Amino acid sequence: MLFTTVWDMINKLQQSRADLSHHKKMQAYLKPDLLILDELGYRSMAEQTVEDFFEIISKRYEKGPLILTTNRQLEEWDKVFIDKTLTAAVVDRFLHHARIIEIKGESYRFRHRD
Repeated sequence: MLFTTVWDMINKLQQSRADLSHHKKMQAYLKPDLLILDELGYRSMAEQTVEDFFEIISKRYEKGPLILTTNRQLEEWDKVFIDKTLTAAVVDRFLHHARIIEIKGESYRFRHRD
């Protein structure tokens, strides 16, 4: 199992392009039995980052489970991925076997602040 934020994964994949370790770093996100990506939707993704994210989703599709947390409704994902074609491709693969669990209510962190 591997737990990381979406942006930590994206940043590490982008950095790995600079030192030519991209393939090895990509494998680090494809190998775990379960990949948990936290915080999708806080920032929009540039074209290159969307392509890296799509590659992870695409290569894990029907091969390895993925948990994704987001504060965005599915209808808003095009604001995250910008490119409508890539948004549709990501959503299509992600939702094919998905179970969506929606949690509503006040933020746990906000509720328990000092």
